[in-house]
Amino acid sequence: MSAQRPWTRYVLAATDPGPRPAAKTRIDADAQAGPDGHSTLGNARQRNPDSKRGLLWRGPAAVLGQVTGMTAAPGRDSRARLPESRHGDYRLLPAAAAAWVTAAAVVRLSSSAALVCALVLTGLAVGWGLGCLTSGWVRRVARLVVLPFAVAALVSLPAAASIAARTAGPVPDAVQRQASITAVLAASSDAMLISPDRYTGKDRYLVEATLSGGVLHGESFPAETPVVVIGPASWQQVVASDTIRTAGRLLPTEPGDRAMALLIAHSSPRVTPQEGPATYPAQLRTNFVRIATEVGGQDGLLPGMVIGDRSGLDPTLEQDMQTTGLTHLTAVSGANCTYLLVFVFLTVRALRAPRLVAAVLGIVALIGFVILVRPEPSVLRAAVMGGLGVVAVLTGRGKVPFALLLLAVVVLLTADPWLNNSYAFMLSVAAAAGLILFGPVLATRLSSFMPVAAAQVLAVPIAAQLCCAPILTLLQPTLPLYSLPANIAATPVVPVVTIVGMLAVALVAIAEPLAVPLVVVAGWGAGWVGSVARFFGAAPGAAVPWVGGAAGAVLTGVLSLAVIVAVVWGPRVWSALRRRARPGTATSTARDAPRSRGTAAAWIAGGVAIGLAAVFLWPLQRDVGNRWHLAACDVGQGDAFAVRTGEHKVILVDTGPEPDDVDTCLDRLSVTTVELLVLTHLHADHYGGIEGVFRDRTVERVLYSTSEPVLPAEVTTAVVSNAPDFGDEADVGASSAPPGKLTAGMSGSHGDDGYARVSWTVIWPEPGARPNSENNSSAVLEVTIDTPSDGGISVLLTGDLEEDGAAALLLENPDLVERGVQILKVAHHGAQNGGLDLARAVRPRLAMISAGRDNDYGHPHPSITAGLSAAGIAVARTDELGSFLVSIQDNSLRVRRRRAVPLCRSCGPWHS
Repeated sequence: MSAQRPWTRYVLAATDPGPRPAAKTRIDADAQAGPDGHSTLGNARQRNPDSKRGLLWRGPAAVLGQVTGMTAAPGRDSRARLPESRHGDYRLLPAAAAAWVTAAAVVRLSSSAALVCALVLTGLAVGWGLGCLTSGWVRRVARLVVLPFAVAALVSLPAAASIAARTAGPVPDAVQRQASITAVLAASSDAMLISPDRYTGKDRYLVEATLSGGVLHGESFPAETPVVVIGPASWQQVVASDTIRTAGRLLPTEPGDRAMALLIAHSSPRVTPQEGPATYPAQLRTNFVRIATEVGGQDGLLPGMVIGDRSGLDPTLEQDMQTTGLTHLTAVSGANCTYLLVFVFLTVRALRAPRLVAAVLGIVALIGFVILVRPEPSVLRAAVMGGLGVVAVLTGRGKVPFALLLLAVVVLLTADPWLNNSYAFMLSVAAAAGLILFGPVLATRLSSFMPVAAAQVLAVPIAAQLCCAPILTLLQPTLPLYSLPANIAATPVVPVVTIVGMLAVALVAIAEPLAVPLVVVAGWGAGWVGSVARFFGAAPGAAVPWVGGAAGAVLTGVLSLAVIVAVVWGPRVWSALRRRARPGTATSTARDAPRSRGTAAAWIAGGVAIGLAAVFLWPLQRDVGNRWHLAACDVGQGDAFAVRTGEHKVILVDTGPEPDDVDTCLDRLSVTTVELLVLTHLHADHYGGIEGVFRDRTVERVLYSTSEPVLPAEVTTAVVSNAPDFGDEADVGASSAPPGKLTAGMSGSHGDDGYARVSWTVIWPEPGARPNSENNSSAVLEVTIDTPSDGGISVLLTGDLEEDGAAALLLENPDLVERGVQILKVAHHGAQNGGLDLARAVRPRLAMISAGRDNDYGHPHPSITAGLSAAGIAVARTDELGSFLVSIQDNSLRVRRRRAVPLCRSCGPWHS
C-alpha cells in the first residue's frame, strides 16, 4: 500500500471525527457473506459518512468537496463516479420560509402594528405548542405548524422593538414633512462614490449612518434612526465609525427599507474620527489597500477580493466584471469565509492540535475576518453557517449543509429582519443552496464522462450561476453570455487570492515589508481574474438584453429550472424508457458505462441548449435592438412614451401613474439614461410614476408644463432625492438647476452616432398663456426622428389637450397643417372631449392611444377610434396591445407589440 501524501494526512486528520458507535456503522453491500448467510465483518468495508473513507480527493480539492457537500466515493480512479450525496434535510424549510415572510411583512409596519403582530404570533405559537400535548388530528397539525409559528414570533418580537426604537422621537414627522435639520450621525460605512449630479456633473457620495441626534426647529432631540446620506465631494473623507455633524433635508424612503430616511446634505461634514482600539481594523484596511495599490496593481481589484474594499476599483474593469458575471469576486462573499475557516481548521489540525482547539481558532479567525471586512449580508450568512457547522461537527451530529443554511437564515433574520430585501443576502443564500442541493448531482453527472476533479471545478460555478440568475436579472436586465466560462476560468485562483491575501493582511499588522511577497503572489491571482473579465467582456455579444422586472426573473428562473430538471432527472428518465423498451433486460453492465456517460453528457448539453435557445429566440431581443425608434409603454390608465436617442438612452414623455409600471417598461427597453423627462402636465396619470424613472437610471433634465402654482410632492421628492446640491428652501425651484417650465418655442436635439437624430420643439402653450384647465395646459411637442437611411418623420405628442385647446393650437401654428405629421399621440387617451379636428388637420399615418385595459372612463371613446379608422389612419392602442414599439424601416412605419407580432406592416410612406 502506497504511503499517503502529507497533505492528505492533514485533511484526513482534520475531518476524521474519530470512532463512532457500532450501532451507527453501515456495512457495505459488497461485504462477503458467510456460510450462515450473515455478512463477514472481516471482509466488509465499513462506511461511515463522516470518516476518512468518504474522501477521494488528494490535496486541497478535498476541502472544496467537504465545503460544497460534493465528496467522492472511495477509490483511486480519477474518473470514478461521484455518489449523489444527499444533504437535503428539509425539516427547517417551513421555519426558514416563515422567518423570511415574517421579516418581509413586519419591517413594513408601524411600531404599534408590529407589536400587535408579534404578540399575535407569540400567542399562536404558544397555542400550537399546547396542541402538541393533545392527541388526534390536533396534535398532528400542531407538530407541523408549531415550529414555523415559533420562528415567526421569534423574528417579529425583536423586529417590533427595533421599529419602536427607530421611530421614537420627532424624526418620523420630520421625514414626512421633508424638514431640514442639523444632524449628528454615526457612520456605518465608508463614503461610496455614486452617479454624479445630473445638473452640475459634480461627484456625489453615499454614506450609511445612524442618526443619533440633532436639532429640529431649535430644539435638540435624541434618536436611533438609520439613514442614508447623499453629499457632495467633501463627504469623500468619511469612513465607518466616524461621528459627523451636518445639515440637510430629510426625505422618506420606501416601506421596508433598512434606512428610514434619506438625508440630502447641504453642507460639508464636520468629522470627528473615532479613537482607541476600535479604529485598528480601519487602519489595517487602509495600510493593506495602500500596499496592494503600490505592489499588486493599480486596477483596485486585489483589495476588493481580499477585504472587500472597492473604492479603488477601475470603472472599466468594474463594467467588465458586471458584463461577465464576475461581480461577486469584486467584493468579499461567503466563499471567502469558507476558505478562511477551512484553512485555519486544517492547518491547526495538521499541527496535531485537538479538534476543539482547531474549531475555536477557526471561529476566532472568522470573527476577526468579519470585523475587518465589515459585516456584509453574504459574509454574515457564511460566518453564521460556518460557526453552526463547526458546532455540529464537534457535537457529533455531522455536517448537514442545507439544514445549516436554513438555520443560518433563521438566525440572521431574527438578528436583522431587514436582510430580507437585501440582494446580497438573497444571492448568498441562493448560491449556497445551489451548491448544496444541485452541485453534488451535477458533479455526479459530469464525472461520468470527465475526471472527478474537473467535474467538481465545473459544478461549483454552474450550480451557483443557475440558482442566482433570476435574482441577478432583477438587478440588471441582461444575460451575461460568457458568465459560465468566465467563472470557470477565474474560480481556481480565488482561494489562493483569499488565503494568501489574508496572510498578507496579518503580516501588514506585524511587519509590512514581510507582506510584500505575499501581496505580489495574490496580485498575480487578482491580475488573472481581471484578465479573464477583460477578455470575455470584449467578446461579441457579451451582454444580451433581457426582460426586466419580475417577468424577467420568472423567465430566467424557468430556464434555470429547465436546465436543472434536465440534469437531475434526464438520465433517469432515459434509462427507465430504455428498460421499458427492452423488457427482461438485466441491470447495466460495464459495456453500458460508455453509453451511460454519453447519455448524461447529452442531457446536460440538452439542458444548456434549452437555455441558450431561449436567449437567442426570445422575441423581445429582436425588438430591443436597433429596430425601434419610439415606444409606447403600457402603464395602465396613463401616458408614457419613449423616443430613442442612443443605445440605452431615451427622451421620456410622461411617466404614467405607477412607478413600477414605467420602471418595468424602461428596464425592458434597456434604458439607463433619460436625457430628457417631459411631464406634459401635472395630472397623476402623467407624473405619478416619476419615482420609477429614477430607479438605477440617470435623468439628465426634467421639464414640465402646468397651470398650477407649485409642483406635486412626488415630483419634488423624486428630483430632490437625486440631486444633493439643492438649497435649504422647501421649494424645488430654489435649487441651482431646477426642472424647467415648458413654453412654446423651446427646443433641443439629441442622438448618438449610429442612431437616429432626434429634435424636439414645444409648440404649445404660448408664453404667458393662461389655459382654462390643466388638460389644456398640456405641453405639445413636435418631435422629429431623422434616421440615416430612411429620412425623417415627425411625431406630435399632445398630452391631454382638449378640443378647444386643439383649436387654439392649430390657430397659433398654421404651418403645422401644411406640413402634417406621420405619427399622432391621440390626446387625453382617446376621450371624446379631445375631438378629431387635430387628427384630420395633421393627417397622420399612425395614431397612438395609451389607455388602461377595461378602464372606468371608457377610453378610448368609440367615436374617436371609428373616426380615425374612417380617415384611413392606423390605430395602435396599449389597452389592446400592451407596450408596443414603432420602428422606421424601408420608408414605412412598423408597429410591433412586445412579442414581435407585426400589427402595422406598412402604415404608408410619408414622403410624397
